[in-house]
Amino acid sequence: MSTIKKILLRIIENLGGFQLLRSIKKNDPVVLMYHRILKDDFVNGLAPQEFEKQIAYISKHFNVVSIEDLLRDAKNNCVKPYSLALTFDDGHNDFYTHAWPILKKYNFPASLYITTGFIDGTTWLWPDLLKYILLNSNTAILKVENLGDISTHKTEHHISWHKLGDHCLTLSTDARNSLLYKLADDAKISVSETPQPPFHSVTWPQLQEMHREGLVVGSHTVTHPILSSLAIENLHYELAASASAIQQHLGATPIGICYPNGRPEDISEAVIKAAELSGYTYGLMGRYSRFNNTRIFNIGRIAANKDFFYFKWTLARRKQDIPSSYIQ
Repeated sequence: MSTIKKILLRIIENLGGFQLLRSIKKNDPVVLMYHRILKDDFVNGLAPQEFEKQIAYISKHFNVVSIEDLLRDAKNNCVKPYSLALTFDDGHNDFYTHAWPILKKYNFPASLYITTGFIDGTTWLWPDLLKYILLNSNTAILKVENLGDISTHKTEHHISWHKLGDHCLTLSTDARNSLLYKLADDAKISVSETPQPPFHSVTWPQLQEMHREGLVVGSHTVTHPILSSLAIENLHYELAASASAIQQHLGATPIGICYPNGRPEDISEAVIKAAELSGYTYGLMGRYSRFNNTRIFNIGRIAANKDFFYFKWTLARRKQDIPSSYIQ
């Protein structure tokens, strides 16, 4: 966020503009989306102290409810003013070490949507694998068809990651995986089957512990593919097998599906129908749209921004500017 915009937002906030907007939109519930809660120079995440700063702000201005309670209230036409639900994607280990202790401190309900193959230690989340390749490359330049030369220098990691990531979003799952492992070969590195720190997942025992303490665990599929690109049998596998794994390990059948990447084009009618057939009762997107209780398989979310003023601004106005590069 630019310095000028920060100054303007400070003025608007000091004049009561944020409070006024929150009041106007108090009956429009918001679902907030988080991913990584860690401080790392080369991994995109929100530092734990900044996360707690956001949670403290939420505690003062919103009524935090579970997404299940929000859906129940919406069905009964009794949504509480300033309702906000907290959701987390993927299931990295820093949720257990950093996010969950803070959520418990504030006694906030939350939902975590896990990629079960990732939890099993057999699947890399592909954006993580891409970052791992760039961080550990033994070559300065990677040549990629249709993209040209991609720098692996530390000062270029963020740009290179987004450039390659945006390209990966245009590929099928098989083509994307082939590209990633070709990049690893070109970078002259070996990739372990199990994701390595800081890209490792929570464990099933940790999930069991948090589930006993009140965490709701939903599905983020088995291998994190773009669901709308899959053949029907693979689509049903991703939805059903992930739910089965959660039931097996936690003793509770998940009712929520969080669509990988979560763009509107990733969520076809076939995906929604398959989700319903698999026993899910709601679905989460990765983009914001106004909450609508007649479209509970297309629930929009606001991504929690690192910039605190922008974070407060998006919560006040219930709108988010989506950058051209947007990898989930």
